[in-house]
Amino acid sequence: MVQVFVKTLACGTAVVRDAATVGELRATAAAASGVATGELRLIGGAHELGEDALTLLDAGLVDGSTVYSTLRVLGGGKKRKKKTYTKPKKIKHKKKKVPMAVLKYYKVSDDGKVERLRRECPHEMCGAGIFMAAHKDRHYCGKCGLTYALDQEAA
Repeated sequence: MVQVFVKTLACGTAVVRDAATVGELRATAAAASGVATGELRLIGGAHELGEDALTLLDAGLVDGSTVYSTLRVLGGGKKRKKKTYTKPKKIKHKKKKVPMAVLKYYKVSDDGKVERLRRECPHEMCGAGIFMAAHKDRHYCGKCGLTYALDQEAA
């Protein structure tokens, strides 16, 4: 039997005598440090101890060898190339705040009656109070999508 010293993550040393393969050594070291077996890396000599089926002698460990245990870390991937964009960024629409916008929809006459300046949408989904947008060539309801085209010749 080979006696191996394992430096654990908590800076302690565990002595392993009954391990014959790298897998048994990894299981004993994981139990000593309290880490899952799959997350533990064992480094002996100048390289990582690979397959669990290898014997300790095949892995290059002799009697009295010291094995260091570390955790697996994410990373090591290649750095991605920076994208080159051909078009400029799209400028998002910014809502314009119109002060006292209600004055565009109603007008109070001299005798106190309220007149509606814009056309109301006649669709049953919209009802009273929903005004249509007045464009240069059409009236359009933003709620239901109803559109009335204006005569170009009359204008």
